[in-house]
Amino acid sequence: MKTLAIWTQKGGVGKTALACQLGHVLHARGHRVLVIDLDSQGNAGAALLRAEKAVALSMTAASLLMNGNLAVALPDVAFAVIRATPELVRVPEQPDEFGRFHTNLQTNLARVAPAFDVCLIDCPPSDDLRVLLALTVAGFVLSPIQLNQEAIEGIVRTLRGTRGVERIREKFNPSLRFLGIVPNMVEATALQKRNFIEVLESFGRYLMMDGRGNPLRVLRRSSIAEAQELGVALPELGRSKTAARDAWVELAPVLNRIADLVMADSPAESAELPAVEVDHGA
Repeated sequence: MKTLAIWTQKGGVGKTALACQLGHVLHARGHRVLVIDLDSQGNAGAALLRAEKAVALSMTAASLLMNGNLAVALPDVAFAVIRATPELVRVPEQPDEFGRFHTNLQTNLARVAPAFDVCLIDCPPSDDLRVLLALTVAGFVLSPIQLNQEAIEGIVRTLRGTRGVERIREKFNPSLRFLGIVPNMVEATALQKRNFIEVLESFGRYLMMDGRGNPLRVLRRSSIAEAQELGVALPELGRSKTAARDAWVELAPVLNRIADLVMADSPAESAELPAVEVDHGA
């Protein structure tokens, strides 16, 4: 089972919508998809279950971490969700339990792995213990951002912070592959254009690229939010709405590229982080 964590340190950047729509794409490709909602707001699970496109498993995201003797019945479903519950907010309050939570998560994922081809983890917008746990078990991580100054400044923390990708690779999960940064909800404003240039100049090598080496980005389109509210894949909404069809033409190359990289037999195309000096006192 391939595992992709979708993570950003700032909320409101369209992370969950990207995770859900990617789940729909992978399912449409014939893969058995599991989505784990680690964000206590529970938006990913709610969106995927709203129109019954996915099935909720009996276990919860909190139980994956807290219960080492979880009874797991392998489901015969092609698209499933492990929901967030209020108990998730207790996880960051228990840093001394990291080792136990990590062992439980590894064990429980191994139990469900035979039933699925790919697992998407929708992480909370933070760098708390839930994110650390997700990144220690993931094979890939993707970071959507908005083109504002706060998000740009957060890129360094995402890559090299105390719980950034490079630190996780060094200390816990050397096989973790960073697929890249994806500017999301992009608007054609002068400010965002300037910020995109800044990202290109300062972090261009970390941007997710298409097969020709061009940076990928997702434009802000109301149809994506509408599809999420309805709990459907964007192409399904496009059957009745021209705007959704147009939005899908823009979004499809991004989601298909992510799917190609995650599901490839060899992950050689994914973006490697160059070696960096890590401040262990951070």
